Amino acid sequence: MRMEEFKKWMRRSGEYSISTINHTLSYVRYIEIQLGLDLDVATVEEISDALYEMRESGRPLSTLQNWVKYINRYLEFRGLDIKIKYFKETRNDDEYFYVPTDEEAKKIMAVKWVRPDVNARNRAMIHLLFATGIRIGELIALNWSDIELKTLDMPLLHIRHGKGAKKRTVPVPPRVVNMLFEYKKYRINSDPNAIFTTPVGRISHAYARKICKETGIRAGVPQFHAHAARHWRAIKWLKEGVNLETIRRLLGHESLKTTQRYLRRLQMEWSFEEVKQKDTFFGRWVRAELKLGSEYIKEEGGEI
Repeated sequence: MRMEEFKKWMRRSGEYSISTINHTLSYVRYIEIQLGLDLDVATVEEISDALYEMRESGRPLSTLQNWVKYINRYLEFRGLDIKIKYFKETRNDDEYFYVPTDEEAKKIMAVKWVRPDVNARNRAMIHLLFATGIRIGELIALNWSDIELKTLDMPLLHIRHGKGAKKRTVPVPPRVVNMLFEYKKYRINSDPNAIFTTPVGRISHAYARKICKETGIRAGVPQFHAHAARHWRAIKWLKEGVNLETIRRLLGHESLKTTQRYLRRLQMEWSFEEVKQKDTFFGRWVRAELKLGSEYIKEEGGEI
């Protein structure tokens, strides 16, 4: 980053005190690391997507609003007129964050690419995100030495660069491990250690996010992003009866309170389903006819 130029720019503007300038410099460096982006070249769209993922991951709204302020200050220094929009303070995100349905997850994991090397890499990445619930930053930091094949039915993945520099181990379905080693046949050896690479080395945070976004669009699920796979994995584990404390450990949450947001989300879904099954006064909920302006969305045999 052009921190010295940025510092001089803030001084020349006359708008900022010395303490504000120093605080801004340290904050911008920290934000860049957290988002995994180079703010000198990142587009507004890339920055917005990264911030949204941070919000989805449970980062406090007040923190992210501060980040937007500092990022916009840096974008102004870059000479860009477009600014990052502040988050709207709306409903309780503990319950309303986006979780792909099983059908959406299948569509996303079914996406394929023409080039064999790109197809093998991207599909392995997407499947690993859904299978383990690891974060995108943890995914790109993976090395081949992090895969442990003690037994055929329980391959393990060692996460060395978890949030807060904490390490953990997660099980990986054999099918997904097979995809990883199939990809290894096509892998570009630009980094001898990294699992996921590009011609210039280990895959970057921004490029991995771009792949996830492209995958969602191609699957017809444009709202998909990397952290949504983590949400799906957590909810799926809960539905399958996995203990909440086990899920906390596998996801790498420091506090059980963070993991409990998934339980609240699932309880909300169960509440809606209970109403759908038991509230019959206005007719059945399974098939309905909805009027949206002058258009209708209708399922055969629908009633209101």
